[in-house]
Amino acid sequence: MFKLGQNMQLAAQAHFDVILPWGQTKPLSLFLLSVAESGERKSGIDDVVLGAAKAQEREDLAGYQIEQEQYETELARWKAESEAQNKKSATKSQAASDFAAAATHGNPKPKAPIMPLRFVTEPTVEGLYKLLAVGQPSVGLFSDEAGLLIGGHAMNSDNALKTMARLCKFWDGASFDRVRAGDGSGSLYGRRLAMHQQAQPDVMAKLLCDPMANGQGFLARCLVAWPESTIGTRYIDKLEWSGDRKELKRLFAVLIGLMQAEPRTAMSEQELDPVVLPLDDDAKLMAIEAMNQFETLMQSGNDLFEIRERTAKAVENACRIAGVLAVIDDGMATRSICAKHLAQGLTLIQWYLKEALRIRGAAVISQAVKDAESLSKWLDEQGLRVFRSRQVQTLGPSQLRPKPRFQAAVKELVDNGYLLLNEPNTTVDNVKAKLSWRVVHVV
Repeated sequence: MFKLGQNMQLAAQAHFDVILPWGQTKPLSLFLLSVAESGERKSGIDDVVLGAAKAQEREDLAGYQIEQEQYETELARWKAESEAQNKKSATKSQAASDFAAAATHGNPKPKAPIMPLRFVTEPTVEGLYKLLAVGQPSVGLFSDEAGLLIGGHAMNSDNALKTMARLCKFWDGASFDRVRAGDGSGSLYGRRLAMHQQAQPDVMAKLLCDPMANGQGFLARCLVAWPESTIGTRYIDKLEWSGDRKELKRLFAVLIGLMQAEPRTAMSEQELDPVVLPLDDDAKLMAIEAMNQFETLMQSGNDLFEIRERTAKAVENACRIAGVLAVIDDGMATRSICAKHLAQGLTLIQWYLKEALRIRGAAVISQAVKDAESLSKWLDEQGLRVFRSRQVQTLGPSQLRPKPRFQAAVKELVDNGYLLLNEPNTTVDNVKAKLSWRVVHVV
């Protein structure tokens, strides 16, 4: 589902914007973060969803290389002709106005081809600016190994604030401006960036618990999913490639049509001028009701108070999702967002908020506390009221067999009154144990 979402938003964002209920125009771009353990087949799903698009990109890049070589040859010829014309004009001592006219006489300056790169994985802010200056105006920051971005140069201590601030600007639909003494200055208008980063739990936890990412507003714009692992339950009746399923073929056909359609542009081929999608009257009424409900839920003591920074952007994200869904249904003919699509967007955003609450709770629980809960549950299931370390480290949960984790879990249970330390040489399991514990309470 999340993988399909990344492809859908990339296909839609180049062609359409959404007019929010309060009048602002914003991109259909979404920022998605997904957490999955190693072995959850992130790369395999990536190949299914983005395989065709990336294959097309490779083919386009091969053609681009040929076009670039032709451009460089034509540019060199144009410069040589211009210099020759300038020398000729200077010899004749022309007036300044005549000299300027002579410099541009003849063939117009060749136009550089647009780089067809649409997917990036770990760009710096500077690299992203350079790419968007010469490449496609709509790109996807997609990766099934988000550690490349989270642990890379763009997110190190020197660059993290700059990178997250720029990504926030992209989400807002702002222009990309840069002022540099060395390699020039400029502003890029009409660019769009979609994002979907996938990572293993320990990698993504670094970002989700980062005070800067939370305080600066980056994570408030992101939709985070941390689904329960399916490893160990993925039984099959037959071998089937996902790309052969009828519903996916139908969706991919729509996406290919959107990706191949020429987007509307403004001052140049690289400045998008997307069609704006307003909410129809019924959708506006639904949005007003949703805004009021979310406002109540953000009040102190209510369900969404702890994630009010995310809830404050819930209706906007719901409208963006609704816009993407409308485009997938109606294609290039889409001109508004109806109540049906907004209802679907609001349903999804409620799920994401519920997920944010769950993840927030999980993120603040240490590994020792989680291990302590596992140990208490196992002792209860085994009916053990008195135990020693060897029983757990031999027969207990596999993650508790390493001595450091077992000791940390026991300490949590003792410190919180769930276990009591027995006197030395207490008989446990027919052995006089130097260390043993008695269960007082079960977690």
